[in-house]
Parts: sequence; C-alpha cells; structure tokens
Amino acid sequence: MKVLGSEPVSVKTDRAAAWAPASLSNLGPGFDVLGIAFDAWGDRVEAVLTDKPGLIISYSTESVWKGVCEPHLNTAGVAASRILDILDYQGGIELIIKKNIAPGSGVGSSASSAVAAAWAINLLFDKPLEKKDLVRAVLAGESIASGSEHGDNVISSLLGGMVIVSSSDPSSYRRIRIDESLTISIVLPSVQILTRAARALLPEMVPFSEAVSHSSSLAMLIDALKDGDWRAVGEHIMQDRMVEPLRGRLLSCYDEIKRAALDAGAYGCALSGSGPAMFAISEDSEESDEILSAMIRACENAGIEATGTVTIPDNDGVREWMTPDIA
Repeated sequence: MKVLGSEPVSVKTDRAAAWAPASLSNLGPGFDVLGIAFDAWGDRVEAVLTDKPGLIISYSTESVWKGVCEPHLNTAGVAASRILDILDYQGGIELIIKKNIAPGSGVGSSASSAVAAAWAINLLFDKPLEKKDLVRAVLAGESIASGSEHGDNVISSLLGGMVIVSSSDPSSYRRIRIDESLTISIVLPSVQILTRAARALLPEMVPFSEAVSHSSSLAMLIDALKDGDWRAVGEHIMQDRMVEPLRGRLLSCYDEIKRAALDAGAYGCALSGSGPAMFAISEDSEESDEILSAMIRACENAGIEATGTVTIPDNDGVREWMTPDIA
C-alpha cells in the first residue's frame, strides 16, 4: 500500500468528487457470490476540506433520497472514515452525497455511496491508494446497510465488470471483464425491499440435491458470462431454486414481470439482489427497449408504478467526477 512508506501523505486539493456505478447482484444462482456493475445509474459523492476537524455528511439538493448524516451510521461515512484512518488524516472533511439510487432498490444503492465516498477521499490525497486497497473500507461501509459484509455489489461497483466473491471472506474475489454487447433491461417497481428483511426469509439449510444443482447452474452461468453466450446466461439466471423463489414473494408482480420480459424476447429475467429491481438479458438494443416497456407495463397493470433503463456493463468501476467547480 503506497501510504505505508516513509513519505507522509498530504492533501493535494481542497475538493474532489467521485461517481460509482450501480450494480446487479446474485444473477440467479449467484447469491452473495456474483455482481455486475452497470453504467446507467450511480451515486456521486464530493469530499470537501473544512476548517473544523472531523467528518460531516450532507446531501445534495438533487438527491433522490436523503439518509442519516451521522458518519458511523452512514455507508459512505463508514467507508470514508476507514480511508481517513489508513491515511492517518485528522483534519476536517465534508461529504456531500448525491443519491441517484433509492435504498431498497436491489441495485446496490448503499454500495455505490460507500465506494464513491472512499474514492473521493482518495482523490483528495492524489490517489495514494489503489482500488484494491479500498476493499476492506467499502465492505465495512456496506455492512451498515446489510448487517454484515457482502462484496457482490460493493466490489463490482469499485472495480467494474463482474466479480466473483468468496462468501466466507468477501475481501477475496475474482474480477472478469464483461463484453459490452450484453444489453440489460432493468425495471424498478416503486416498492422498497430492504436487504435485512429479505435475508430473514432465507432457510438455514437446503437439501443436498438442491445444493448440487445450484452449484452446477452457477458454474455454467459464470462460464457463459465469460464467453459472452447471452442466451445461455439468460437460461441460467433463471435456475435459482433456493433464494429467488422465496424473495419473489415480496414483489406481488414478480411473475408478471418475468412473463412479460420473456414474451417480449428476453433470453432470461431475474431479480437483482433482494429486489424489487428485476433485469432481463438480451443483445439487441431495440429489442431491449421493447422488453423494458413490457416489464413496466406489467408493473402498471398490477397497480404498481415503475421506472427503468436499458444499460450495458460498466467495466471501469468508480472514477473521478469532473464538474466545472472541480477542474
């Protein structure tokens, strides 16, 4: 780690901003193991030096949502604090968060904020840390939202592409670049499903035969993602028999959305994370728009408002956000 040399780390600028992409997680049989960053949505965090020592948090007026401002209760605050500890910085910093992703959406809202905050702090010091050096900090931030460390959303948002994460040690991971010919239609029903509540539904034990089948589906899905075989990806994201059938009950129009996506030509459709976001796989941008429209109509026909987007994988992960005020 670069900051552990003899040279002290010092502030290089008085303000910096970072943007971190949203992410899909689980991807069917990849519960707590797989995550893919996508480029349509993300959170922005600006770090600004202040005269008063300590870390404070505020929200941009443009935020779609405003959360707690106590640093130890905020995912961005915890991640930023860990980076400040690594850098041994005792001065004052304000984090200004612009939430573009609502919590409980299923596309890594808490992860995106944690990652953007950690990188914004790193930018203030002229990037003495590499992205891999931030993994522990952003995992700590993510744990504030989920109750424990889970790397599928947060590490994919940090690094970009797809990550395969160890369930026993989330700081252990593999990253795979995903071909951007993949198009993803994502629908976001206006329903909030919190990660903690969704985890409470999960069984402590599953039959051995189901575990073997699950492992087979996961292996095939990862290989298909590496090869860019999107039809096979679509098939295998619908092979989860342990988690998604339970979590799908939390979204009243789950079956209708999936049916609408498949009828419109999607190769496959599944929940992202604990939902309510659902995503469908295809490889034609025009068809992807039609798939998204069908998914949104399914929600509306069930009396639930919905928004959505068509996107592609984000292989870059968190990066500096340049504005006229931050040159």
